[in-house]
Amino acid sequence: MTFAIVLALVLAAGCASAQRGPGARSTLGRTATGVMGEYIPATMAQIADGTDLQQTISTLQKELFEECIKGYGFGPRAQAFAFQSLNLMPFQAVSGYTQNQNAQVGLVDLRSIIRSGMLAPIFIMGSRPDATGVSAAEQAAIRADEWHCWSKSLQPVRKLDQLGFALRRQWYSQEVRLLSSSQVRAANKVFGSCVTRAGAPRTASESLGQFIGWLQRTVNRAEFASRFGGASPSLQPRQSVDAHWSAVFIRCGRPLVSLLQRLLPGAQQAFVQDHFGQVTTLEKRAEQTVAELERMTQSQF
Repeated sequence: MTFAIVLALVLAAGCASAQRGPGARSTLGRTATGVMGEYIPATMAQIADGTDLQQTISTLQKELFEECIKGYGFGPRAQAFAFQSLNLMPFQAVSGYTQNQNAQVGLVDLRSIIRSGMLAPIFIMGSRPDATGVSAAEQAAIRADEWHCWSKSLQPVRKLDQLGFALRRQWYSQEVRLLSSSQVRAANKVFGSCVTRAGAPRTASESLGQFIGWLQRTVNRAEFASRFGGASPSLQPRQSVDAHWSAVFIRCGRPLVSLLQRLLPGAQQAFVQDHFGQVTTLEKRAEQTVAELERMTQSQF
């Protein structure tokens, strides 16, 4: 699991972490549906299942990391500081954005976008690690040990990642073929004409992915630049831009989104039939990975 992906999910899990302790049940639920949702999703419900799987794994990895730091003699405040100071996510998304979606292939809840006015995530600078009660000497010692502990927490998941990312690349190729079909191309053309009439540049009009990528860059460009010394931009104007183009997306993209949501489950069914062995192997590996992580964390309680 790459650092950025893992940390984003661990941070999310840390905000609403699963209750754990002796006899606590895993929050994983059905591993098979989690695998489908994480690596080859075709519905919004599957994406949510995939998020549950990754949050379970990430929570367990965080526990392993903190236990490793604890093993060096650091207390609870230092353990929390160690995790925060990894600082792999300098920006965080403003609340309201729906993360359980993949709008680039039409897996998006339009009603949720209507309520939030956020098609693209709006990022703000993340908080600095809380060093309260952690001496400068402790901070230096933590930085010398934290990467070893983080690498150790990633080790049990490496095989799952290897298998999962291989399958995901193949599923991406299937998605590309679907998006290149004549039916989808025709709907894309209508979408592109609609958004350009609304004022979007042509470079943002050839697909849902292009439009969303352009919008995300538009609302976040100044914030990203502020990391290198500029002033952080005001949030309200960025939210207004996001809300405006979210409304355009809903008006112009609804037929294309509906079409993709109808076509994707059939494409997934054919894909699973063609890659049945890989899918079942991945499901078994996910079950083994979660079981191993849970076993490794039991000694903490």
